Amino acid sequence: MPAPTRALAIGGAILGNLVDGYGVVAVAFIGKAIERVWNLDPAMLGLVFASGPAGMMLGSLVIAPFADRFGRRRITLASLLLVALGMFGAAMAGNVMQLLAMLLITGLGIGGVLATLNTVVAEIAPPERRNSVMAIFSAGYPLGSTLAGGLAIGLMMTHGWQIVFLLGGGLAFFVFLVNLFTLPEPAPLPQGAAARPKGAMRAQLFGEGQRGSTIAICLVFFLNMISFYFILLWTARLTIALGVPENVGATAMTIVNIGSLVGPFIFGFLADRLGLVRVAGFYFVAFSVAIALFALTSGNLWTIYVAAALVGLMMAGAMTSLYASTPLLFAAEVRAAGTGLAIGIGRLGATAGPFLAGLALQFGIGRSGLYCLFALPPLLVAFILMSGRINPSVTLKPREA
Repeated sequence: MPAPTRALAIGGAILGNLVDGYGVVAVAFIGKAIERVWNLDPAMLGLVFASGPAGMMLGSLVIAPFADRFGRRRITLASLLLVALGMFGAAMAGNVMQLLAMLLITGLGIGGVLATLNTVVAEIAPPERRNSVMAIFSAGYPLGSTLAGGLAIGLMMTHGWQIVFLLGGGLAFFVFLVNLFTLPEPAPLPQGAAARPKGAMRAQLFGEGQRGSTIAICLVFFLNMISFYFILLWTARLTIALGVPENVGATAMTIVNIGSLVGPFIFGFLADRLGLVRVAGFYFVAFSVAIALFALTSGNLWTIYVAAALVGLMMAGAMTSLYASTPLLFAAEVRAAGTGLAIGIGRLGATAGPFLAGLALQFGIGRSGLYCLFALPPLLVAFILMSGRINPSVTLKPREA
């Protein structure tokens, strides 16, 4: 693939990942507003936070496999349109049930976009710089999250929480148009791919020699997403619980996202030189420590903001390591399906984490205890990585004739 074509394709993919970051975090910034307007208890707010990841789980599991059968490009474009539809619908929601439904639709689209674009970028990136390219791709997520935070802080007070979703829908449609002209089909589909039975796909994902890697990467995604989405969706709300103004919560979350912009690039630089799995293990240990430090913050703004920066720096690098590893575990015929499976199982953790946090708060677990509890999953991920259960290939497995 010519370098200019590759650069344009990666740029479009970064914008697609930006839509993912925007869609996930937008609901975190409007949490306090809808809690007040609709008189939501913590458990219901946790359900609102969990609805988007639930849709992403379904999208990754159900939509992504079609990319191996009908093409990455076609499924990506359809998924982006679904995101735009869900965002516009969320802006028009008149009650919490309507909002839940629209967030679920938005999540379906995001699940399809992320799993497919992650595969595309891994396939078109130069092998010697794949970790760095995946880091650049991953930076789209915190860019979108930061954009959502900036809009929340700047526009919600005057235009209401709906403006966040209206602009998000417009962003998703714009990204659809960009990818319509820039997104390639990385490799031709083998003859009869669309008609390949599901049993063959399951055999390639869970057959002899592949089963252990597939199960391990799914478990790692699940554990990581529990803590990742707890941080994304509850940090603003839990910061406000310290007695600081509401804008401090949004600012803390924005700092998390700014830290997340830097983390992937440091990861990519180190992983290309020191090894993917080794650097990934370090990042997950550091992510756990950073979450635990967040539990010690008080109402002092500097301690809040420094802890937020450390959490963002470490959790983004940790997530990038998974996005870089996963496509290297699967053959081309099931690469999008395998990546979608891992991300989908991860989104199950993303669904459970925010909801369980809301329940824990309702049952009296304090803010510090909650952060300490959610510091445990990244430690388990580090243990799995260091045990050697996941051994990504140096090069992508070719598509069979």
